[in-house]
Amino acid sequence: MLIPPCWGVRAPAHTPVRVPRGHPPARSCFWLQAWLALGLALLVNRTAVAQFHELLGSPQSRQQAIQAMPLDELSDTARARLERVVSRPTIYRHMPAQVIESDPDLHVFLVRHPEVVVGIWQLMDITRVQLRRTGPFRFEAEDGVGTVSQVELVYGRHDLHIYYAQGYYEGPLFGGRIPGECVLVLRSQFSTRDHRDYVSNQMDFFLRTDHPGADILLKTLHPLLGKAADYNFVETAKFLSQVSRASQTNGPGMERMAGQLPNVEPAVQRTFAQYTDVVYQRALMRQPSRAIPPSATASTAVREEGE
Repeated sequence: MLIPPCWGVRAPAHTPVRVPRGHPPARSCFWLQAWLALGLALLVNRTAVAQFHELLGSPQSRQQAIQAMPLDELSDTARARLERVVSRPTIYRHMPAQVIESDPDLHVFLVRHPEVVVGIWQLMDITRVQLRRTGPFRFEAEDGVGTVSQVELVYGRHDLHIYYAQGYYEGPLFGGRIPGECVLVLRSQFSTRDHRDYVSNQMDFFLRTDHPGADILLKTLHPLLGKAADYNFVETAKFLSQVSRASQTNGPGMERMAGQLPNVEPAVQRTFAQYTDVVYQRALMRQPSRAIPPSATASTAVREEGE
């Protein structure tokens, strides 16, 4: 993905980063919701009981999610793992589409690097989720309440990302360790209106466990789990939009914050800083009355992303 070159002037170095107040933090990244669902199910706010079909989604939406997967482009191993989960899921959830204002390139970067979002939440002290990247497309995830997973991005392009996770839940809900597998399909559409960039996200997740007791209890808890997933999806999407807006208004402050992110590799910190700078320069370019000199940092981001 090549970022178009952008230029702009920097704000004063002492400009602080302001965290929006009154925004309820999501308990997990929406693209992590699938494999953290077991642990989160009993911890989120107790909402009113919904109808059974709300959790299962329509057969049409499930089929569309499966058809969106380019299975013929995957390896035999990856395809077999996905098909095993999506063919007979214990739970399937079709999330309502969420439209947010966000820079498209920064949005794709955050989807592919959820440890950056979790790192920001850790700086804000609003999450117990832990992520540790173990490879270019793999990382370990813990939600802090009993769910541990090995996660892999098996397919990614700017408008479609597919994650697969295998892990377990071990906590007070069951007497022992409950294994499970998840597949998450995130489809995105990008548009521009009135010189503003928007992203529409649609997410489907498939959760499978072969444990008989867990299978029954999960289906019993389907109203709570479905509402929890929707809540996390909506609130995390809002937070991604806030990261983009903060980068537009205070790019230098976001660049400094990038170097402070815990449990994020230095190379990822630097790349995130470069993306926030590019978003900041793009925002400045939308101000025609200002003289805009070149930005070395933005040029570096363009060069490194194109390599």
